[in-house]
Amino acid sequence: MRKTLAWVWLAVVLTAGLHVGIVLWRGLPLETGLMALLPAEEQDVDLQAAKTQMMTDLSQRVLVLVGHTDRAQARAAASRLFQDLKSAGVLTDAGDIPAAEALRRLGEAYFHHRHGLLSPADRQHLAEGQGTLLVRRALSQIYGVGGISNGKLLAEDPFLLLPSVLADLPVPASRLRWDDGWPTVSDSGTTWVLVSGKLTGNAYALSDQERFVTAYDSAVRAIPGVTALRLGTVFYAEAGARTAMDETSIIGTVSLVGASLLILVVFRSGGPLALSLLVLGGSMLVALSVCLLVFERIHAAALTFGSGLIGIAVDYSLHYFCQVFSGAASPKERLQHVMTGVVLGLLTTLVGYGALALSPLPGLRQVAVFSAAGLVGAFASVVLWLPPLDRAPARPLPSALRLFATGLWLFWEQPQWRGLRWGIGGILLAGAGWGLLHFTISDDVRRQQALDPTLATEQAQVQRLIGVEGSGQFFLVRAADTETALQQEERLGERLTALQAKGALGGWRSPARFVPSLQRQEENQRLVTTQLLEPHLVRFRAGIGMREAVGGGQANPSSPLTLADVTATQALPLLSGLILSEGRHMVALDTPRDLAALAAAAEGLEGVRFVDPTADLTDLLGLYRQRTLWLIGVSALLMTPVLLWRYGWKGAGMVLVPPGVAVLLTPLLLAAVGLPFSFFAAMALILVLSIGIDYALFCAEADGSRDPITVLATWLATLTTVLSFGLLAFSSVPAVRSFGAVMLVGILLAAGVAPVAGWVRPKR
Repeated sequence: MRKTLAWVWLAVVLTAGLHVGIVLWRGLPLETGLMALLPAEEQDVDLQAAKTQMMTDLSQRVLVLVGHTDRAQARAAASRLFQDLKSAGVLTDAGDIPAAEALRRLGEAYFHHRHGLLSPADRQHLAEGQGTLLVRRALSQIYGVGGISNGKLLAEDPFLLLPSVLADLPVPASRLRWDDGWPTVSDSGTTWVLVSGKLTGNAYALSDQERFVTAYDSAVRAIPGVTALRLGTVFYAEAGARTAMDETSIIGTVSLVGASLLILVVFRSGGPLALSLLVLGGSMLVALSVCLLVFERIHAAALTFGSGLIGIAVDYSLHYFCQVFSGAASPKERLQHVMTGVVLGLLTTLVGYGALALSPLPGLRQVAVFSAAGLVGAFASVVLWLPPLDRAPARPLPSALRLFATGLWLFWEQPQWRGLRWGIGGILLAGAGWGLLHFTISDDVRRQQALDPTLATEQAQVQRLIGVEGSGQFFLVRAADTETALQQEERLGERLTALQAKGALGGWRSPARFVPSLQRQEENQRLVTTQLLEPHLVRFRAGIGMREAVGGGQANPSSPLTLADVTATQALPLLSGLILSEGRHMVALDTPRDLAALAAAAEGLEGVRFVDPTADLTDLLGLYRQRTLWLIGVSALLMTPVLLWRYGWKGAGMVLVPPGVAVLLTPLLLAAVGLPFSFFAAMALILVLSIGIDYALFCAEADGSRDPITVLATWLATLTTVLSFGLLAFSSVPAVRSFGAVMLVGILLAAGVAPVAGWVRPKR
């Protein structure tokens, strides 16, 4: 029967290998976006739609400033770069530079409905009874240098109100100026021309990232003598993916080489190494295949964390092969000797990964599935393959290894080591106490990711040159209909105008700033009639030599301007991006500086909510960090029935001591060296609990014999785990680094205290 199962398992592994090979041949569906790694949003559908649209727009946007000391060459280089990227099929027009025909349609739309349109400044003057100011302005525009000489325009719009409306349209405030159709800024003798566009692919898909960045690098190299400054999510995502893959490769290689050297040094034979690599290879193939079957795309973080599986997957084979030093001559006896510990260890570790699978983060759920499938694969390979393939002869335990393993047992039991035990314990407690005094929590999502320093420098330069900082904050306006939504935006706009004057933000864009509400248009027309046309029009026309009004000069009724009128021109794509649905609008912010004041601006306005996606995600991580700490307790409770069945109440408590010490002390010791506690650190504690119990179980299964082989196998497993998960502590990604630091310290603590569980006696 066992032989048949071994062949069946071989078929499963080969099938998994074929599946992985096919997927790799087609292209690994790797995802790198932070949003895919972060928790799912709350149940507010409108809010989720708004955040998704905002994040999608931001992630798809690409900005490049092309600089040269010669204006003509800068413009030529910008045009060539944009055309090369379009020809490569990686970039499309973002609509920032509308076509001449679209602008003509936009002008016609506003002109046909001009009677109800006023710029905020003109409206304020008329509301205060200062119509004479607009009369003087119109006269200065007519008679000044470069003045208006179009008689038809004056007949239709004698006080030139429409040009003020068009000039006040809320394009993003910046230092850029139009130069022969190109947004341009000059700085220190260099002319910078802005190239903007939208990705044709997904900014977070590895294949699209590589395709775009390759095309971009090639296009820039083909234009010598210019400086190009990049800004865009795709650049950060590609750099992050490249870093993650490099780190995964390094960690995997070091883990594999380190584990191999350990096996060779301890067993002094190639057989255990070859079979351990066979177990490892089978478990990794099964893990990756299962993960690809369960998830449509795999996150780069899952591979980075999952690379730590190398250190855990070899634990079972290490415990098995250490039995060659016990005198057990046959492979069957070796497996029988460790079977109980391996089964209990697998069950408790799977409980830990099961808790990890309950994480709200999709990326960590992938880690859980990847690692759990790999551990099951490692267990099956050890049980089914090693006994028939093992040819290692039994031999005595080398004296140096025996001295080390026996010494750890004696350290926890012999009276002469009591002083050292108290000394080490005192140092750890003192460090934990210092850490408690300096304990900090950091859930800020911005501090959980690494930004490429070169890209960050270029981003700062771009933002300084154009005078606009990107913002993910916005207001969500919800109302029963479009008219009500526009009215609420106008009320909000009055507050934002005051905040802008105080420097709280650079500017904002809302549908109401492009198209006033019907109520506002009626008020505007009434103000124009009573404060401008009736008291001033006749005298004004006589003064400029126009004998009579022609149609539009009077307050003739006309249909109001609507959002549909403006969006139909296709000249303002940014307006369409602010409209979610009927009565559901967004108010986008430029360079917000005082977030608290902006949040307060929404107070008292029905249906208006200030939204800060980054702050919301930070709050969400904080919430899930608290839940994760509860999850650690739940994991321990789920493990308890197995421990009670095997060891009873007292014994179960003793087995829980080593992982308990590790879970309690690790965050405090890391705080003592300045590392804050985060959601990712909390998630790592779940694995510390699971793996720590694994170590304690094997010591408990020694049944009081103080078997040095058990301690040897446990420490070999510890070292391989440290070589895998512990190396994550040196990652450039703060979230990964936090996870790895907890694993490094926690696993070492759990292994050091594990012999305490040797006082336990299993039930017979």
